[in-house]
Amino acid sequence: MADRSGKITKIEAQKQRKQRASVYLDGEFAFGLDSSVLLQFDLKKGDILTKTRIKDILQKEEKKRVKENAFRYLAARAHSEKELQTKLRQKGYAEELIETVLWELREAKFIDDVKFAFAFALNRIAKKPMGARLLRQELWQKGLKPEIIDKALTEAYSAKRQEEIARELVESRKDRYQDLDENKQKKRLNDFLLRRGFDWEIVKEVIAEK
Repeated sequence: MADRSGKITKIEAQKQRKQRASVYLDGEFAFGLDSSVLLQFDLKKGDILTKTRIKDILQKEEKKRVKENAFRYLAARAHSEKELQTKLRQKGYAEELIETVLWELREAKFIDDVKFAFAFALNRIAKKPMGARLLRQELWQKGLKPEIIDKALTEAYSAKRQEEIARELVESRKDRYQDLDENKQKKRLNDFLLRRGFDWEIVKEVIAEK
């Protein structure tokens, strides 16, 4: 649509979506706009729209859609910036618009990777107790920077040390293996803690206390 110019001959509210309007140029439907974009550009019947003007209008409309989708994702759950970027890219939006929207969300504190990393780490430790090695991997998969991950892990494990978490896990699992001999019990618990992301030194220390 941005490759042509024309005169606005009609603007009417859309029947199915009242917050949107249909814009007609030279008697033909040209494009739909959100009412806020319509007001922002002060469009009215009789206006002559150049190619450049139309391009600006449609870009603003597209940016609004990008931001609306971003807020929809954030309303469902917190996201890292990388997660949000990936989802918006999958929608097929222009990279420039995605970066602009992410910058605005970052400036407005709607996305904050430092806070996200810490909250995510605390939640994972509470709901599925694990060691730093596994939690680091999960945070990395969220697209977080190494320095942010390091800070989140330090803060998350400051209230409850990994050794304490590992001991609680051992206590919660030991009844499962009560019919096994001691060596097999220790082997099962050892393997379990390693799978939960605890380093070998911690696992060795905790299992030795049994």
